[in-house]
Amino acid sequence: MSRPLRRTEAYRWAVGLGLLACAATWGLVELVALQRSRYQLWRARQPAAPLR
Repeated sequence: MSRPLRRTEAYRWAVGLGLLACAATWGLVELVALQRSRYQLWRARQPAAPLR
């Protein structure tokens, strides 16, 4: 049988997983911001649609 985790070990795991989740979320936010800016640049280069 494995011995139960000590409180400090559980706390260390929780902090580590929290940091990993924050880093992944921050990376996703940065990716969305980058794609948005690239899309805006792409739209600016497109010819204007003719008005009807």
